[in-house]
Amino acid sequence: MITRQKKAALLCAAIICLVIGSAPVFSQESANNVTLIGTMSCAHCQGIQPQHKGYTRWTWALHSVSEGDDVVLVAEGNIYKLQGDRQELLKYMEDKVKVAGNLKGQTLAVQSISPSAEK
Repeated sequence: MITRQKKAALLCAAIICLVIGSAPVFSQESANNVTLIGTMSCAHCQGIQPQHKGYTRWTWALHSVSEGDDVVLVAEGNIYKLQGDRQELLKYMEDKVKVAGNLKGQTLAVQSISPSAEK
């Protein structure tokens, strides 16, 4: 025989299951439109460019990217991997730029890029 307290507990459990089961699920990593200002670099150097004999900071970054490194933006103490037109991104290598796009995690899908007025 089921007591009144057990019936109430079962009813509460059933209601909780229905509420939890019908709740919408939200992703923790949604895409965000952002604008960041920072320095373009290669993933290997990440803005801390060592000196390599026969290379400038710019030519070494271009060399690293041609060897397969990602193009990154070093901004606000963070490093963001950039996705977009590689030729357009390479025009700004080792420059301070303003980048707008969709950020998901640490990857920024570039929509626009321009030289930054900030120094």
